Amino acid sequence: MSKMFYRLRSATNLLDGFNELEKQTIYFAPPEQLNDPMEGYRNVFWSGDIIAWNNLFSHYIFCLQRLTLELLISGEEFQLTANDIPVFDSTEDLPTDKYKNLFSKIKERFLNHSDIVAFMASILKRSTPIRKKELHYYLDCIHLPALKIIYDIYIEEKCSEEGNRVSDSSFDLVREVVNSDFIGKVEESLVTSGSEQSVVAKIFLAQKLYKEQMYLLDKYNGIISKSKPNRNLIVNEFSSRYLDRLEEIAFPKWYTSCFMSECENSSVWGHYGDNHRGMCLIFESEIMDNRPYIKLNGITGLNNSGLTYGKIPMEFHSINYKDGFGEIDFFSSIGVLPINVVSKMWHTDDDKNVSKIANDMRADIDLWRNNHWRDFIRDIKTKSKDWEYENELRLILRGGFTDLSKETERTLTYEFSSLKGIIFGINTKEEDKLKALEIIEKKCLENERDDFKFYQAYYSTIDNCIKKAEMRLIQFPIATK
Repeated sequence: MSKMFYRLRSATNLLDGFNELEKQTIYFAPPEQLNDPMEGYRNVFWSGDIIAWNNLFSHYIFCLQRLTLELLISGEEFQLTANDIPVFDSTEDLPTDKYKNLFSKIKERFLNHSDIVAFMASILKRSTPIRKKELHYYLDCIHLPALKIIYDIYIEEKCSEEGNRVSDSSFDLVREVVNSDFIGKVEESLVTSGSEQSVVAKIFLAQKLYKEQMYLLDKYNGIISKSKPNRNLIVNEFSSRYLDRLEEIAFPKWYTSCFMSECENSSVWGHYGDNHRGMCLIFESEIMDNRPYIKLNGITGLNNSGLTYGKIPMEFHSINYKDGFGEIDFFSSIGVLPINVVSKMWHTDDDKNVSKIANDMRADIDLWRNNHWRDFIRDIKTKSKDWEYENELRLILRGGFTDLSKETERTLTYEFSSLKGIIFGINTKEEDKLKALEIIEKKCLENERDDFKFYQAYYSTIDNCIKKAEMRLIQFPIATK
């Protein structure tokens, strides 16, 4: 049996602004356009063997040297951003053998440096997983040493001037972490507390906040130049930006369109219905395998002629407000890169030894894929209990074979038969109601429908919520031939 789902929109979006009602469009927003800052949050951890960790450090220095070289070539002429960090690339993508040999030299000197070897040995002693804020701190530790080695070799190869050389003191923090057995003490605290809400989590949160405050103050006081954003990105911001981008090779970018199972909450009408001046669209779902779907028209594939378009059955996913965020093991969750690239870049060392991380993927790739995409959906449909009053469901659109960064590629259309009615808000302007009536009358005549319903929202003092009353006098009979 079909179900009804509700989508609140402002009159501007539906009518003169984006003409969503006339065009029958549903827009899919990226998480950064949603109102919850925790949208897209994944409780990622890193737990691996020496092959996995060496490959992570190699990937870090690979991305860092690419941006450093761009800074040397173009300076501040063309602004670099986090999107320029080449997290999807590998040494195979380097344009010349000379460049490949240059990076190979950088990588070998970095990974074989005695301080980095000792630092890695400390990490490998961990039995507990390393969380994002902790890893951020460790990347901060190795950042200046990595930058020093990159510039040392650039200077040796006549790619950079002597004035760019980084001080030998850049290794001081790495040595301090190793000599104090800091990572071991973190391990001990985690094992003793047995909880993520331990003093360890607070320490790394405090460290992160301290760094952000110092960076803000240094910019405010002119110690860090605002006129050199490229240099600031590479020297001061890189570890944070890299870590955010790194998750993109685990799961693809995603976009969502939000619906509700009911539309009786006044606060929801206030937030999403433009202070009750908007309208609520009523959609009827189809049922497939006991799950609600709607068919939308969008990109279905790619052939020799370009993108192909057609109907896509999209499931209404109910939001989970109870279970909290699930965990993601990064090293075993790299699902965006091709399997052969994952194997070579992340699961194998230079001597062809294979990490144990690859066991599940190699044992049953289909099972691994199913579990991977299950986790992908699970985290997108998880929100905190603070949002439970929304009774939200969402359609999910994910990137993959095509770039969905353009809004036109993620604005899908629905069949008019899926739209069953419209609820006018308590404060919807009369002129907006008349425009909606005109659009729907035309569509009903074109589609020979006489079952479309209009409702007026009102506040029920009996039920203490928003209710709707059918506007029975508004009917569009099908013209008789």
